[in-house]
Amino acid sequence: MTLSHLPVPAGPPDDVPYETWKGESEVLAEAGAAGRRAAAWLRALPLPEAGGRPQRWVVAELADAVEWAMGSLDPGDCDRMDVDGVAVDGGGGVDAATMAHLAGLPFALPETAGWLSPDQQVRLLAVVGTVTAIVRLLAHDPESFIEHGELSRMCAILTHAARPDGAAWT
Repeated sequence: MTLSHLPVPAGPPDDVPYETWKGESEVLAEAGAAGRRAAAWLRALPLPEAGGRPQRWVVAELADAVEWAMGSLDPGDCDRMDVDGVAVDGGGGVDAATMAHLAGLPFALPETAGWLSPDQQVRLLAVVGTVTAIVRLLAHDPESFIEHGELSRMCAILTHAARPDGAAWT
């Protein structure tokens, strides 16, 4: 099998100035606000009297991870080729530790069975899944994700999932 490397652009990758996309600052501000709403919903979940570590993790560390991820989005941290022609996964501006917190939800979810209603559990999964998807989609193709309104649509899903119990936000 023959491996062919793609040609490397002239100069180091940092010599090309980063240009923002149309509507970037507005949509990133919208994403930060959606993240703050989602984190507030997580923090407002009622802890049972005998709340254990998984319940405290959801309303504290996981809420912080959701807020941090949505507030840290950076289209400049996208998938790219390094100087040797090797593909490098971008992080969308979100560090690996934050992504690890988001990835931890499936392990904590069984502990929420007696604590959260099925509706709250589904919404919790929707919040974390949406935030994780936003980070990866932004890192994969920031231009399309921002300019075609996909990030705004994902923020609407996040806001809907994180609505206060019993009512949809308008």
